[in-house]
Amino acid sequence: MTSTLVAAAALLVAGSSAYAAPTYLSCEFTSPSGKPQIFNFALDASAGTFGVYVPATGSQRTAQGTFSDGKASLNEGSVAWEIDLGKGAIIRDKRMVGEKDSGACKPITAEESGFEE
Repeated sequence: MTSTLVAAAALLVAGSSAYAAPTYLSCEFTSPSGKPQIFNFALDASAGTFGVYVPATGSQRTAQGTFSDGKASLNEGSVAWEIDLGKGAIIRDKRMVGEKDSGACKPITAEESGFEE
């Protein structure tokens, strides 16, 4: 029984450490003009933060996000984001104009993300 508890505790510690480091993603949406729109994200489930960086403008912001069931989401009021981490897919809900679109995400390094420490 004790070895089972030790193994379970080790699994919990190992699982929680996987969330210790932020995950960086680059996500691409296709615009009507055909030129891709790129957004980079810094997701930190342990801190509950969701960072958004727009390489085209240099705009960067971080807010409290929601993390559950392999998904990360952020509601910024006029725009809401939902990233399915397992599928590498993102949905952008442009609430002010009533449109939704989707894109694809790939992992990137912290250096590639553009986020300033």
